[in-house]
Amino acid sequence: MTNSIEIRYARPRDVEQILDLFEEVADELLWIGPEPGFDRDRKRASFLDAIARPDELPFWVACDGAGLAGSASIFHHAEAGLAIGMLVRASYRRRGIGQALIERSFTWARDHGVGALSLHVFPHNLAARALYQKAGFREIDRFERDITRQTGDVWDTILMRKEFA
Repeated sequence: MTNSIEIRYARPRDVEQILDLFEEVADELLWIGPEPGFDRDRKRASFLDAIARPDELPFWVACDGAGLAGSASIFHHAEAGLAIGMLVRASYRRRGIGQALIERSFTWARDHGVGALSLHVFPHNLAARALYQKAGFREIDRFERDITRQTGDVWDTILMRKEFA
């Protein structure tokens, strides 16, 4: 990872850049469930709500002097429990930012007595899956035909979990 990347708690003033990052990744049509045309106002409100409560559940940004390189948050998932949501801007991928965001999440989890963190990933996202496996996540379940895309295609998802001793 480049030394110029700082990982810190997100601030309300970061929300427009976080939305831009989210939109950029959604526009790739490959890595996250939401696609272009998502409700930006609703997502803004959700992000601001999460950012406002860092003591409850954290929301981090990875940034350099040019702007946001990535973000990660821990949130409550109805079926999976505490889960990680992570985005890394395409131009910053494969530079250790995802690993640094995961390590920050693990530190938070251990410090707060969390027994496990989960995440969902698409089967075709091989780089992310390799990163998660290297970090100690294990495949727990596969959900066939879980996410319907705007094209009508239906994609599987994989639930992965990292247990803490």
